[in-house]
Amino acid sequence: MRLFVLAVVGVASVAAQDSLSRQMAAVARQKQSLESPGQWGQRQQQAASRQVAVAGRQHQAEPWVIVAAEGGPLAAGSFDPECRSLEEEDAKVRFKSEEERNGLPAGLLEAVARQESALYPCAVSRAGALGLMQLMPATANELGVANPLDPWQSLQGGGQFLKQLLDRYGGDLSLALGAYNAGPSRVDLYGGVPPIPETQNYVGSVLTKMRQITASDSQVKP
Repeated sequence: MRLFVLAVVGVASVAAQDSLSRQMAAVARQKQSLESPGQWGQRQQQAASRQVAVAGRQHQAEPWVIVAAEGGPLAAGSFDPECRSLEEEDAKVRFKSEEERNGLPAGLLEAVARQESALYPCAVSRAGALGLMQLMPATANELGVANPLDPWQSLQGGGQFLKQLLDRYGGDLSLALGAYNAGPSRVDLYGGVPPIPETQNYVGSVLTKMRQITASDSQVKP
């Protein structure tokens, strides 16, 4: 997800520094929220620390950076060699299970996850969104997601959020996706998918991915 703004070099530099500062601050807050003891506590504190370190080295051409996570093949070109993407067949089973549990359209969760993070549970956006489903820390907290860098917790939270959005917009998938990307307040403000190029492209891309996923899945069924 990218928003390109034409500006003089000096202004662009200040904006980039400000965006980076916000991301690092968000990650720092996430690190603090993970300091309570538990199964994931120590490992996720370390992951949060790596996020802060990696944030200063991100490529401007990428929508998110890669930090360490567990499971799956090594991510080519990742900043942290420990970062691993999801094993696709296992992920598909999880996606379908969450779709059925929340009454979501087939292929929706996989399409959103691919659009948001390319199946990297360790993805961190410049805005501070975390994990497989790119949940903002405040949203993750509202959804009861204790560790948004755990892919299955993130998936459950993302599925719950999409269900809430579909209920809010009467089952209109385009509006729900627009709200997932730009926030419900903007959808409410414009009375439809916000006229933001990033959001317009996001909705179209996810819907295309859904069609491709469902077509592919129907072909492999006996």
